[in-house]
Amino acid sequence: MTSNLRLARRYARALGDLAHERGVLDQVEQELGRVAAVVREDAEVRATVESQRVPSDVKLELLLRAAGEGATDVTRLFLRLVISKRRERYLPDIYRQFVAYADEMREIVEVEVRSAHALSDEEVERLRQRLGALTGKDVRIRNVVAPEIIGGVVARIGDLVMDGSVARRLQRLKESLRGTRLENVG
Repeated sequence: MTSNLRLARRYARALGDLAHERGVLDQVEQELGRVAAVVREDAEVRATVESQRVPSDVKLELLLRAAGEGATDVTRLFLRLVISKRRERYLPDIYRQFVAYADEMREIVEVEVRSAHALSDEEVERLRQRLGALTGKDVRIRNVVAPEIIGGVVARIGDLVMDGSVARRLQRLKESLRGTRLENVG
């Protein structure tokens, strides 16, 4: 694990614990999401926030504006801390780690489901229910279209991969046929 990821995770967990304790986890996630999106997507904002020449109060005002009107005290204090520690450039990473930690606290697991075509709402719901029964958690599905799998789905839950794709079945069949001796061939 890289030191940047460790740093982002440490900040995210501290923020998550405080937001959960104060009952504002969802609000903080939304506010920090807006901040991370602005920093990630707007090159001018990113340059301003990451610049050592720009005063901290200017950075804070810019990030608070991005967080939205009426940002929680938890978000305001967190952004002030991040700026004072000169960790502004890690905000998008901190946000990703925060979402993962918040989901963990809510007992939600995100599952990446790769399929040859976009799944219908009914297919997503059936998968969500089956995977929920398997994991014992609420499931959030992120469908990724991957035509190379031909059919079926490949589900990734953290490090666990369940491959039910046609491409994988064909590969297993090919391996099986390679191992078969052809004895009674004319």
